Amino acid sequence: MYRRALSWLLRQTLKLDVTINRVYPTDWNPLYYTGGLTNFFLLVLVVSGILLFFYYVASLDGAYASVAYLTDAVPYGGLLRGIHRYAADAFIIAALLHLFRNWFTDRYLFSRDGPWISGMFLLILGGFIGVNGYQLVWDTRAQAITQIFVQMLRAIPLAGPPLAHLFLGGPGISDALLPRILFLHIGTASFLYLLLWWHYVRLRHPKIWPPATWVLTTLGLITLLAALPGTAPVAGVPAQPGVGVTSYPLDVFFLLPFWLTNWLPAGVVMGGLILLFLAGYVIPYLDRETEPAMGVRHAGVAQVIDGNCTGCELCYYDCPYDAIVMVPSPHPGVTKAAANRKLLAVVMDSRCVECGICVGACPFEALELPKFLEADLTRRIAQAVAAPASQTVTA
Repeated sequence: MYRRALSWLLRQTLKLDVTINRVYPTDWNPLYYTGGLTNFFLLVLVVSGILLFFYYVASLDGAYASVAYLTDAVPYGGLLRGIHRYAADAFIIAALLHLFRNWFTDRYLFSRDGPWISGMFLLILGGFIGVNGYQLVWDTRAQAITQIFVQMLRAIPLAGPPLAHLFLGGPGISDALLPRILFLHIGTASFLYLLLWWHYVRLRHPKIWPPATWVLTTLGLITLLAALPGTAPVAGVPAQPGVGVTSYPLDVFFLLPFWLTNWLPAGVVMGGLILLFLAGYVIPYLDRETEPAMGVRHAGVAQVIDGNCTGCELCYYDCPYDAIVMVPSPHPGVTKAAANRKLLAVVMDSRCVECGICVGACPFEALELPKFLEADLTRRIAQAVAAPASQTVTA
């Protein structure tokens, strides 16, 4: 059932690609740049966040007043807050699209599990940073979020109460709270770039930046949303610790778990979140197909034909997964072109995803996928092309 569902989703994803490519040039298809768009929105968040930080006062008495001053008195302060808020929403949307696209197209299996695992950490911490951002305003919504979050922490067996005490800076809300939240907000955002290094370390040519067309378009849309009347973020009533909060505005991208506590205990919501993300981590190892069932999708690790390799390094530069290294050649090649080579290509089995890009990059027929040989492929294509003609003649 799981595999059939993924196969159906793969077909729908490819159909969507075809539809979009009829509207835009292939190089502009936004679904090809979901990772790059996520990086762009993160940059917008960092730059706008630094500017907001100049005016923020991390104390119970000064936080709300500093945000109100920034919004109402600083030129374009409200616009800046709006850009920061909508870039955060766009970051989560782009990250989710990136996750689902790679899931539905099997780009998480075998040696690609590293980028998947690091991507799950990026998504979790991105959501956590968004929640911190709402807490920093320190209005009634921030107060309610903080109270619910502390309940969630305390519901964790054994480690819960110490974590809640560490988060609050004491047994209850005090002036130690907001500096901690600010540290978590900025520190975790900085840590994202270390995770991005892990995310990209195995990729030679990652699409870390979208085309200028989409940079300008998305930045324009975010700015327009922030500038439209009635869409800029508005701080609610200042927080009043000790006074219960009955309602607050909902951001579906970051605050949905807190909304669920209206019907479910905080411990159940926390347990559901933990199970959800644990399920995400095991996806690369869930219901793996056997090699025969994968068919052409399991073509075997690329192999170098020693006698034909000239050491030209074309496969090394074209491999998107950094799975090929060039080593000093222990002996000359067999062919005339390879007779004076200095280097020899070597495939690292643990990194090869069997994509076949190296085969196409090599002009000397020195690389093959053992279960999907070029000669066999050529023969099958010739048979497929010849079949309709023979059927027509027979008819």
